[in-house]
Amino acid sequence: MSIFRAANTLALATILALTTAPAFSYSISKNKIVDDKGKVVQLRGVNVSGFESASHVMDGLWVRNWKEMINQMQGFGFNAVRLPFCPATLRSDTMPSSIDYSRNADLQGLTSLQVLDKVINEFNARGMYVLLDHHTPDCASISELWYTGTYSQAQWLNDLRFVANRYKNVPSVIGVDLKNEPHGAATWGTGNADTDWNKAAERGAAAVLAVAPKWIIAVEGITDNPVCSTNGGIFWGGSLQPLACTPLNIPANRLLLAPHAYGPDVYVQSYFNDSNFPNNMPAIWDRHFGQFAGNHALLLGEFGGKYGEGDARDKVWQDALVKYLRSKGINQGFYWPWGPNSVDTGGILRDDWTTVRKDKMTLLRTLWGTKPTPTPTP
Repeated sequence: MSIFRAANTLALATILALTTAPAFSYSISKNKIVDDKGKVVQLRGVNVSGFESASHVMDGLWVRNWKEMINQMQGFGFNAVRLPFCPATLRSDTMPSSIDYSRNADLQGLTSLQVLDKVINEFNARGMYVLLDHHTPDCASISELWYTGTYSQAQWLNDLRFVANRYKNVPSVIGVDLKNEPHGAATWGTGNADTDWNKAAERGAAAVLAVAPKWIIAVEGITDNPVCSTNGGIFWGGSLQPLACTPLNIPANRLLLAPHAYGPDVYVQSYFNDSNFPNNMPAIWDRHFGQFAGNHALLLGEFGGKYGEGDARDKVWQDALVKYLRSKGINQGFYWPWGPNSVDTGGILRDDWTTVRKDKMTLLRTLWGTKPTPTPTP
């Protein structure tokens, strides 16, 4: 059998596995994510990058086996992943790069989309939740808006519909983060249809829910805004302040607020130099997003940093953040990222792509309220 035919046969089998599984329903109830049995879902999550980049595949496959890494994630207590993707990864003719096929022979000949299917199917088989994330329109940089000069609003909606239709019956896929880190030109509640992220999010949610009505819709914040916002010192996707003046017209039982928060390893905001740091942070977090935790389901879609191996204040910041989240009743979120190749944050793994940052895991277990798990074999 030719490699081409074998790959197609395997891809068909994978799709069948994805589409014939009984679908679960996820919703928001009393500000919590619940499953179809009414059980609260805690997302002990990590971001697994790569499918949003020019390699169009999960990072680290040049040095590791993909299933081995997933096994390691699960062994350390992660039960959820935020899975960034970019439009080109979804195209039927896009081939992945940066894969050592001697370590990942079962990926040989597969397109990026077929690898994405395979990875999602593996997470599903393990009972690990997946939140998809429309991350970069050009597979390179994070855009200010949900569209660019070469990627239209219609294309964005079509790609959201595509992933919703493809994965709507995969039990562990809980939904989609509509757009990663709106910032810059993005506004909220101004009446400008070209820049108002709140209206775009409503359109994106409607497009997804028309196809996958059981999904959760994750919506991030913006940065500075001309109305209903105290501006300055806001990380991309980090401010939900305008929500207080302009609510989202998205079904309450589907809406998950998922802002991002970062510390001095990413950018030294002026408040990190305050003499009262980190005691000044809770008021800032309250203003940016925490004020909504009592009336909405809310978690951080991204947070992280080098945790003491960069700016010394970053460890202090992360410790304070986890304490703050716990005080708000938030015991979940998605740490950024799994791999070490994020220059400003590092990852859960060290540069050898095998050794786990146990200090970061201790931090996350504090957030989750869980006990240490036995160290798994990589």
